[in-house]
Amino acid sequence: MLTSMPDLLSWRPKFPILANKTYLINNSLGAMPASVIDSLNEYTNLWATEGVVAWDTWLPEVANVAAILEDVVHAPRGSMTMCQNVTNALAEILSCIEFEAPRNQIVHCAGEFPTVEYLLDAQQRIGAEVVRVGTDPLVYPERDLLGAITGRTALVVISHVLFRTAELVDVRPIVKKAHEHGALVVLDAYQSMGAVPFDVMELDVDFLVGGSVKWLCGGPGAGYLFANPAIIERLEPRLAGWFSHARPFSFEGPPIEYAPSIERFVGGTPNVPAYYQAREGYKAIREVGVEAIRENARRQTEIIYAGALERGYTVNSPRAFERRGNHVTVDVPDGHRVKDELIRRGFVVDYRPGAGIRIAPHFYNTDDECRAILEEITAILG
Repeated sequence: MLTSMPDLLSWRPKFPILANKTYLINNSLGAMPASVIDSLNEYTNLWATEGVVAWDTWLPEVANVAAILEDVVHAPRGSMTMCQNVTNALAEILSCIEFEAPRNQIVHCAGEFPTVEYLLDAQQRIGAEVVRVGTDPLVYPERDLLGAITGRTALVVISHVLFRTAELVDVRPIVKKAHEHGALVVLDAYQSMGAVPFDVMELDVDFLVGGSVKWLCGGPGAGYLFANPAIIERLEPRLAGWFSHARPFSFEGPPIEYAPSIERFVGGTPNVPAYYQAREGYKAIREVGVEAIRENARRQTEIIYAGALERGYTVNSPRAFERRGNHVTVDVPDGHRVKDELIRRGFVVDYRPGAGIRIAPHFYNTDDECRAILEEITAILG
C-alpha cells in the first residue's frame, strides 16, 4: 500500500511529445523517453568504434534489460529473456509442446489479440485441437473458459487485461483449474506490464509474454518471455537458434544441447538496438513504481469514465476499477471520424472497431488532460 505518491508530473519534461500533444494512447504506444536518443547513440557508437568487439558489450544487455522487467514483476533472476514480439515469444512456447491426443487441446478466448489467435489457430496443422471460447470479444467468458479446461487440455492462453475493453482478468481460478488438469498456462501481459502491479510467481503462471510498445514506453521491436524456473529444464523448444545452445560459440552440430536456463528461448541473434531503446522506458517504470502508476490511473480513469457517462456516451470497459486496467473505451457515434478529428486537434487516441475510442492516461498525464479530451469529443459531436 502506498503511503505517499511520488511527484509523477515531474517526469513530463522527460517525454518530448507531451510538450505539443495531449497524448492519451499509452495502451497502444507509450510516449518515448528522451533518454532513448542517448541510449541508441551508445549502441551506434559502439558499432562505429568497436566493430565486432561491440558484441562483448551488446550480448550482456539481453539479460540486463530482462532483469529490469524481472524487478517490475518480482520474477527470479534468470527467469525472463528478451525477444522481438509476442508472436515470437508465443511461438517459442508452442514449439515446446507435442500436441498428441488425447492431451492436444489449446484453450483460449475470442477476445484475445489477433496475433495470438492466428498463431494458436495455426497449431491445428500439427495436431492441436483449438478450443475458442465465447463469441463476443467485449464479454470475457470466464465461466465457459473454466468449463472448457479438462484432462485433454495441454495449454491455456489468457490475457491479463483485454485490449479492447481494458477488463482485468482474475487469472488465479484459471491457473488453478489448468494445473489441476496438468495443463500449462500462458499469460499475455502486454496490457498490464507497467500498468497493473502483480507478482508473476504469486500468480503461478507457467509463462508470461508481452512487449514494450505500450505502458512500458519501450517502443517496437522488443518483447519478453518469462518461464517459471520450476519447468524450464523440461522444455525443449523446436524453435531453437544458435543462442539456444548451452555453448553457442562452440558452433556444434545437432542435436542441440539446450542452454540450462531461460537462454534456451533466446533463439537466433538478438535484436540488440531494440533492447537499448526499450531499457529506457523499463527503467522509468521501475523507478516510478507500478503501484504509483496504478493509483494514479484509479483517479484519472474515473475522471474519464464518469465524464463519459455524464455526457451520455457508452463505455465499453468495466465500471469497477478493480475489474479494469488503465484505459477506458468510450463508444460514440461515428467514432472513427471523431478519433481522426481528435488527432488533428492534437489529442492522440485510437479507435477499435466494435469497441470505441480508447483513452489511456499514463503517470505523466494530467487530470486536466483527461477532462479536456471529453470536452473536445463533445465539441466535435456537437
